Amino acid sequence: MLVASDLNGTLTTGSPILAVAHWVKKNQPDSYPAGFAISLFASYVQVKLGLKKIDTWGDVNMRRVLNLISEPNQEILDLIMDSVVEDELWLKRRDKAVKLLQEYHQNGAKIIIISAAYEPAVQKFAAKIGQENTHGIGTPLTLTDSGLVLAKTLTSREIKLDRLRALIGDQRIDVALGDTFADIPLLEEATKAIAVFPDTVLRQKAINRDWEIIE
Repeated sequence: MLVASDLNGTLTTGSPILAVAHWVKKNQPDSYPAGFAISLFASYVQVKLGLKKIDTWGDVNMRRVLNLISEPNQEILDLIMDSVVEDELWLKRRDKAVKLLQEYHQNGAKIIIISAAYEPAVQKFAAKIGQENTHGIGTPLTLTDSGLVLAKTLTSREIKLDRLRALIGDQRIDVALGDTFADIPLLEEATKAIAVFPDTVLRQKAINRDWEIIE
């Protein structure tokens, strides 16, 4: 049995972007510019007002916050991604959805979490569901001589499904979980689709298709 799930909004209400920013502010304060949090919040308000697309906002700010990190190396990257998961994503997990994945895992299912979030963080979150037969797919993050480099394209929308298929081939997706319209391509591929605290578009789709809804 194979279960695939989105991460942000579906399994957690936490923000990887804010988590990285908080780590820098606490551990590298000289690298944290005054007014950064305010500018980040102001730009997110534009998203909520429909003036910016959430995908564009996420892409820009995932890269922007990585640029705050001073002299990154593998040890620092591991510390940051641990903090992203432990102090933000897992702390703000959606218990009902996470427990559902844990139950599937305990019953022998393979769990794949796929997200636009930083891939090392997605992998660490997946490992908290279970140490074996779990996998995390996110936006690849590479450590180079010039710093941390995020892949040119985020793992979102149709790209989620493309990367999932690259991993599992033609294997059937038995269950899929998502929270927004961007997860619809993934949910449509599953035998059983579950909408978790869905946005308006996904909620209507779930109602029309008689998909399960977790509130």
